[in-house]
Amino acid sequence: MPEATLTKVHQGFSYRLDPTPEQRHLLASHAGAARFCHNFLLGIILANWKDNRERKEAGEEVARESYLGTRQFDLQKLWYERRAESAPWFSENASSTYNYAHAHLAQAFANYFAGRTRLPTFKSKGRRESFTLAGGSTRLVDSHHVRLSRIGEIKTYETMRKLHRHLERGSARILSVTVVERGGMYTLAFSAEMSRVIPAPRPPERVIGIDVGLATLYTGATPDGTPVLSVANPRHYQRSEARLARAQRVASRRRGPRKGVTPSNRWRRANQRVQNVHADIAHARKNLIHETTTMLAKSYDRIVVEDLNVKGMLKNHTLAKHISDASWSEFVCQLEYKATWYGSTVVKADRFFPSSKTCSSCGAVKAKLSLEIRTYHCETCGLTLDRDHNAAVNLARWTSQATSAGTHSVAGRGGEVRPRRTRSVKAHPDEASTETPVPVGA
Repeated sequence: MPEATLTKVHQGFSYRLDPTPEQRHLLASHAGAARFCHNFLLGIILANWKDNRERKEAGEEVARESYLGTRQFDLQKLWYERRAESAPWFSENASSTYNYAHAHLAQAFANYFAGRTRLPTFKSKGRRESFTLAGGSTRLVDSHHVRLSRIGEIKTYETMRKLHRHLERGSARILSVTVVERGGMYTLAFSAEMSRVIPAPRPPERVIGIDVGLATLYTGATPDGTPVLSVANPRHYQRSEARLARAQRVASRRRGPRKGVTPSNRWRRANQRVQNVHADIAHARKNLIHETTTMLAKSYDRIVVEDLNVKGMLKNHTLAKHISDASWSEFVCQLEYKATWYGSTVVKADRFFPSSKTCSSCGAVKAKLSLEIRTYHCETCGLTLDRDHNAAVNLARWTSQATSAGTHSVAGRGGEVRPRRTRSVKAHPDEASTETPVPVGA
């Protein structure tokens, strides 16, 4: 039987800072230095590429050595060679600010060459300013004060007691610290290496199936059909839309940032109110997900969820705003790593498993089930049940050997889906999506 193991995990901690006006100036200086370093090196690389492209178009042969390197060491060397001329003030800020700017830009180029993202772009002033410091240049003075290199001791609004205790015991080590400015508010994000005891996976004695939705955010049921979880959708964004619209309307009447125009102080204050509304929505949404996922990971041994194609669902412009507000992907992401911490197991049902269309009593599968129908009624056995509860029971009973109904029109969750057309393959008459011809004489 597997035993619990002590392992190293990376964990993040985020706290809001309460800097003084002098410290705000220093924080802004570091963020500006990181932005300047990023834009400076990116401009040199792009200019080098443009020059080599023009030489190629002119018929000149361009050697590979003519291209500047985009790895972290190459960018760091390039910065060291030109910083004294282009940024004589560089010594006013912590050196790790520039080192992490090199690392982030190098990673952006690596992602671009691998086809994962687009070409890196220039950073503009005033839009999510941030910079990163090395963990060795950061120290927690107590549970409410942190000392940053070249900036000094800064107070935090909330307690850092949990991280501070880990550091005192030696069970944690700070790897890096990122300071982010958004709407005039500074947030400190720690990336720490934690020594955590990972328990062995528990036997699946307590099993729950989770069906996510929009009317009811999370619906949970056990394999025997007992409803054990029902979380109403608080609709955080929709509830704050009127407040957000008023704040945006006020900001739109102020002199905002434009090319060659400095934004007014009244616009800055109005824009900060807009950002505060967005932050309140995000924090409330994430808090609910944290509370729910922690409870599930601690209370159940096996948690079965759906493998939803959220990116594809967002193409439905009628429901895109509501789906984004529900944040189903964040729910599953948190559930997976917390399950590892507490010894439970998260299982993703097959994407084409018709959990909503299958009867949890007799197993019959409906060919069609539109989103407007919120109560499941089985014509075969007469079962009448809430749609989400029925889907949760089917998920709780799902195993890796379970198969979908066979065609996309049945397995597609939530409404009608156009079946994939094939020329040589005919649908089997026993499939649920195919109407079996009535025998002659019946």
